[in-house]
Amino acid sequence: MKRLALSVLFAASLVSGGASAQPAPAKPAAPAAAAPAPAAGQVARPAVGQPAAARPPNAVNPVTNELAKRAIESAQKENYEEALNLFREAYRIDRNPRWLYNMGVLYDRLGNCDDAAFFYRAGMFGKGVLPQDAELVENRLAVLQDECKFKERHKLISDRHERAGRYIGLKLCALAEDILTGIVTPTERQQLDACKADVARMQSAAGAK
Repeated sequence: MKRLALSVLFAASLVSGGASAQPAPAKPAAPAAAAPAPAAGQVARPAVGQPAAARPPNAVNPVTNELAKRAIESAQKENYEEALNLFREAYRIDRNPRWLYNMGVLYDRLGNCDDAAFFYRAGMFGKGVLPQDAELVENRLAVLQDECKFKERHKLISDRHERAGRYIGLKLCALAEDILTGIVTPTERQQLDACKADVARMQSAAGAK
């Protein structure tokens, strides 16, 4: 099976109007060494890469860019928990879905199937995954689903409420609303409405800059 290398770009560029962040077009300054090819029948795991070269200052959030670089350095030293904390902080600042995807990569490296799948899906939904990587991430999700046996569990109403609550916390309102189809409670409806209002305010503020 041909191995596809996932392009994990940890340096984000911000676009006007509060739209989803897009990857910087420049190639990484020093690409990470290629991971060993998977054995026959296995699906390659996402790889931790180097930060993309910085774009002009008006296109890059310097604070989250620095956090991302530090996260990469930690990940390359296998300090995954430290890297996760840095990406959480970056996401708190600019809500870039790239950071969610990268958190999925790190949880995958830690062997945490549930959180890896949770954040891969968050990154995919928020368009934090490069188009050429989408199929490989979907394949990896299928493998995780098989390894962790969470397909049936995710159908449980209690699990759906729990996952939706986490996605609301990440301001992925539409994804949470989709999970809650047919089971949304009045409290959750209020949370979803507040989530959408928060996102609209953030987008308006970003567009005004």
